[in-house]
Amino acid sequence: MNAATAVRPEVTAFVARVRQHLADLTEEECEELVGGLEADLSEQAAEGTLVLPDPAQYAAELRAAAGLPLTRRPRVFQWPEAVRTRWFALTEHSSATRQAWGLLKALRPAWWVLRAWIAVTLLDQLVGEWEYVSLLPTLGVPGLGPLLLGAAVVVSVLVGQGRIWPGSGPDRPALARMALLSLNVLAVLAPLTFSGDGSDIESYSAVPYREPDRLVLHSGHDVVRNIYAYDAAGQPLVGVQLFDQKGRPVSVAPQSSMGLGRERAVTCPWVNGTTTLFNVFPLRERLQRSGTCLDDVDPARVGAAELREPPLASVPPATLP
Repeated sequence: MNAATAVRPEVTAFVARVRQHLADLTEEECEELVGGLEADLSEQAAEGTLVLPDPAQYAAELRAAAGLPLTRRPRVFQWPEAVRTRWFALTEHSSATRQAWGLLKALRPAWWVLRAWIAVTLLDQLVGEWEYVSLLPTLGVPGLGPLLLGAAVVVSVLVGQGRIWPGSGPDRPALARMALLSLNVLAVLAPLTFSGDGSDIESYSAVPYREPDRLVLHSGHDVVRNIYAYDAAGQPLVGVQLFDQKGRPVSVAPQSSMGLGRERAVTCPWVNGTTTLFNVFPLRERLQRSGTCLDDVDPARVGAAELREPPLASVPPATLP
């Protein structure tokens, strides 16, 4: 560049302002748009034909001509696109990475279904009666869980396909992409809350139950399903009623079950008139492949509830110190 086409201060300032309006683009994209702008404007200034437009409008015109989005994204939202670009570059690095990415893409529909199940199961754990995690969430209302799960699967799949919010492809808004990423991270972490009350102790402890004046026993992460009491002489007792220091029943959950398939046993309550009692031990048990002992089922099909033999015929006697 000779002296006749030296860069003027107003040209330098104008180009700097244009670059500011293109700051959300990568360095390569920005350089492609304004790399020779100073030289072109300086030549116009030397010829006396220079008219500087509004920097923001000029930057928008450059974007439109290059087919780039016109909305300027804040810097905090630029990293998802950078990560996405870097990821696709890595997947094309070799045939092995291309095959691995192809396998992951094939598994995406399974994740969409799993994501929906996690969302409905999390809702099931937060509302309604307490219950164990199951393949079909119930939400405490017959038929509601499977219906809601089906709707959640449809929505999750449509989101995964980019057919509904937040859309798909590089033009998807960065804020929407970050929101979807956050929801996916939540879906990954949520199952960690399904395992129990989070206690690491191995001794028996009472934790709050969904019903107000009742406690449910846990042993570490496992729910206690039955209790066998022994007297001071070490002999088994039947019909022991348990209450805490406030007079609240200390119970097992009505959904308590042991085993799988034909060997699945459910606990059955004692009764006081029409009131079912799950704080009187030991509880009776019966084999029932699904549901609880409170369900209206044919006794001829599932059999009668019976008291099982205690796990220990007797225990060492105990005395007060």
